[in-house]
Amino acid sequence: MIEVRFTAYEYNSNDSFSDSVYEMKGSEESGWQILRNSSPYLELGKGYRLLKTELCGICSTDLDRRFLPFPLPQIIGHEVVASDYLTGQKYVLEINDTVVSRGEEADPFCQVGIPTHSPTRMVLGIDRLPGGFGPYILAPKGNLIETKQLEDMEAVLLEPFAASLHGVEVSLGRVGADLKKVGADLKKIAVLGPRRLGSLVIAALDLYRKRNKLNYEIVSLIRHQNLADLSLRMGADQVLYFSKLGEGDIKEGLLFEKNVGAPTSASWPDYKHSFDLVFDTTGSISGLETSIYLTRKEIHRKTTNGQASLGIAHLTELVVDEISVTNLRSDFLNLVWGIEVSLPAWVFISSSVSLIKEEKELLDDLEKKDKIRIFTGSIEEGTRFLGSKEFGGVLPRFDFAIIDSSSELDLVIRPDKKEEKSLVRPRGSILISKSAEHESNLFLDWITGGGILSTSRCGDFVRTRELLISEPGFLKSVSENLISKEFDSRSIPEAYTNARKPENIKVVVRHKAS
Repeated sequence: MIEVRFTAYEYNSNDSFSDSVYEMKGSEESGWQILRNSSPYLELGKGYRLLKTELCGICSTDLDRRFLPFPLPQIIGHEVVASDYLTGQKYVLEINDTVVSRGEEADPFCQVGIPTHSPTRMVLGIDRLPGGFGPYILAPKGNLIETKQLEDMEAVLLEPFAASLHGVEVSLGRVGADLKKVGADLKKIAVLGPRRLGSLVIAALDLYRKRNKLNYEIVSLIRHQNLADLSLRMGADQVLYFSKLGEGDIKEGLLFEKNVGAPTSASWPDYKHSFDLVFDTTGSISGLETSIYLTRKEIHRKTTNGQASLGIAHLTELVVDEISVTNLRSDFLNLVWGIEVSLPAWVFISSSVSLIKEEKELLDDLEKKDKIRIFTGSIEEGTRFLGSKEFGGVLPRFDFAIIDSSSELDLVIRPDKKEEKSLVRPRGSILISKSAEHESNLFLDWITGGGILSTSRCGDFVRTRELLISEPGFLKSVSENLISKEFDSRSIPEAYTNARKPENIKVVVRHKAS
């Protein structure tokens, strides 16, 4: 049996830190007991390995942790480089603790290829599992990804870069079925809020463009002028600076271009609906509305700030579940991605929806061809139906939900406030009927006008690492440009405060050998 005892900073719901004493007792073969201030905190089964934390990055999710629907206090931090307690081998840690990563029998979510969405999962430094702000971590053996050739400051960015690359692949995959169509349809991509995550999205877009020989233009939109040079170094072709970005009264700004000296003037109205795709990485309430101004086509949301926007309360949960929102379009079955499913697809239709003629004909035709099965009823009735014998889906969720009001959007995302469970399966779609046009709502108007709100979160660590190893020097250059400060783990509250300062892009915490 292994036993460690340590004092760690816990994050509290009032946005403060306090000390607590933790004990971890057990083994990878028998399981673990975690005590907090001498009281039971968490029991873990076999399959977890004790690791020493080496580095931990601070990201926007950490800074907004108090808004997320998971218990506090907790030792937070999930961008982790750690070493084996016994051998010293270094790893980057995949953050989702699932039955697959523990070596147990796969549940239905794992069986269809989405283990990171298993309802039984815990999440390192976010949901229950003590994270990288502590000197020791217990992680499932399947989540240990060897750093190989990656240096520490590269490895600590693997988690956020994998998430960024995943978002790029999800969005560009929706534009067309092949790269030729992507190249034809995508001309101009905007990244809104390019700081910690947004800068990595720019880098991922640039890497994806080069490897696939695409020609889209990457434009960074900033409200702090000191970020202009960083965006250009990350791979942006242009940077638009507007000091009041995200506010109502935006007029004149500056345009910075790669390999061009002084900036030129830019007029905000010139950029209305001028982008094919906008990545919202702002972490702000205004990000969604600003994105709607910039594109008629697609917004990809990477923000998990736990806060409402445009009257929608569960946008963070939408991102966590990687659910998309769009209009009830004729090709909606083609929206399926990243999951092994077979037809017929299950479609929920809210009983409050008054489908227009074309929508009725579309659904009738698909149902006759046995491509879909339909359940019509209230949200409550739909929830009960999922648990009935009549429902024959592989996962206890609908593939699609059709609604026509903003109030039902939140109810579909989280029908029961006590459960982190959507009416629609992870990577499913919520479809807005065009009958929703009678409701005056900026977001619904944008959706029924043809827009898509897509979302994504965690990426594939192994595949991303191998891609980065094939591009030597790429992530090293990114880390040198992005990481502003390093703090000792004894100064975590100070590090956290500094991570919020506009002049600091990325702050990391290093745990030194005791």
